[in-house]
Amino acid sequence: MSHKKSNISRRDLIKLTAGTTGAMAIGGMVPGIMTPEALAQSATQSAVLVVFLPGGYNALFSSADSFSGAGTFGVTAANMLNLGGGLVVDNSFNTLGAFAKANMASVGVAHGIAAHGGAKTAQFSVNNLSPVLSLAAGMGGSGSIKAANVGAEMVPGPQTAVSGTSLQQITDMKSTIDALGGGAPDPTMPKREIAAKGITAAEIMSLQRLQGNPESLSSMTNGYKAAFDTLSKAAQPFNAQELMTAYGLTGTAVTDMRAKFAAAELMIRSGANVVTASAGGGLSWDTHGDTSGARARQKFIAEIMPGLKVFTDRMVTATSNVTVVIFGDFARSLPGSDHASVTSATVIGPNVKLGTTGKVDANVGLPAGTPGVNGLWGLVSALAKAPTSVVQGFGGNPHTAISKV
Repeated sequence: MSHKKSNISRRDLIKLTAGTTGAMAIGGMVPGIMTPEALAQSATQSAVLVVFLPGGYNALFSSADSFSGAGTFGVTAANMLNLGGGLVVDNSFNTLGAFAKANMASVGVAHGIAAHGGAKTAQFSVNNLSPVLSLAAGMGGSGSIKAANVGAEMVPGPQTAVSGTSLQQITDMKSTIDALGGGAPDPTMPKREIAAKGITAAEIMSLQRLQGNPESLSSMTNGYKAAFDTLSKAAQPFNAQELMTAYGLTGTAVTDMRAKFAAAELMIRSGANVVTASAGGGLSWDTHGDTSGARARQKFIAEIMPGLKVFTDRMVTATSNVTVVIFGDFARSLPGSDHASVTSATVIGPNVKLGTTGKVDANVGLPAGTPGVNGLWGLVSALAKAPTSVVQGFGGNPHTAISKV
């Protein structure tokens, strides 16, 4: 009996069996996506977007007033934004809409690690599993892909599937657009119902092998089900050009952060529970020597804010349940913008209570007793209204001061 691990992912299987029909199975279909107004109201399922800054996330963005007295990291009264509830952030957030700014908080994460490798792994590892996958699997739902990473750069941490949920990489939006009925019809392609029958036949022919290797071929088993479930649903009308225009895109490749935010919206609308986006590769945000914070601000304003504003305006609303969390390996230390051993993350969402548990001191330290990585994911899962068992799997939510749930 063979136990060789299959390298075919759920997305690969769906692409092979259904992609050629022009109806690639990416997620549960969301009806009524035709106008900007319908788009803004359609993301009613719970979802989380994780934006990771590889190299670090300067605390000037989440705790600006900590540096105002000494003027470190270039913080002045002119570039701070006091949102209320004790939350003072960098003024770069001022371009966000009113709802996002009224539903934002900073979260302290005392992981105690000042090395890139260890900090990255720690942020994305809880109970030796990826918290992204644990959360995505626990939230349930009918999406064919429950956890997606948008762009070529994958977030760190374990890649072991959790309850059949794996992190699927999305580097081009065309397949998903086709699945939602947003692509141009192709009369040469078979109908969806014919493709679904073909998948069923293929599954029956593979059944003996699948049952004999339940672990190593789990991705294929899940892939057959995902492909069939999606192709059994009618494609819904979707205005792809409206989405592209909103994010200022001319193509469907997921390259820069604007495209990653657009792809995140698309995946959430197609049923994904959790989407991750790495803001660059390598150590893009490892801003050594940036004592004035100018380099970090410039990158954040140019690379993060344009897409974040569009995404939050469209997806983070009073009638949605979409949460955004932004963090990096660690905060930047003083005096040289090196490696701190803590981080202060940013969360934005309808269930976020304006405030902070991530206010650092003037030396970029957090108060004793500040929760670690588990606490961050406990908060995020609570904000997403995940089942209690999921929240408790992270040890509960210790950040109730900034949570409405």
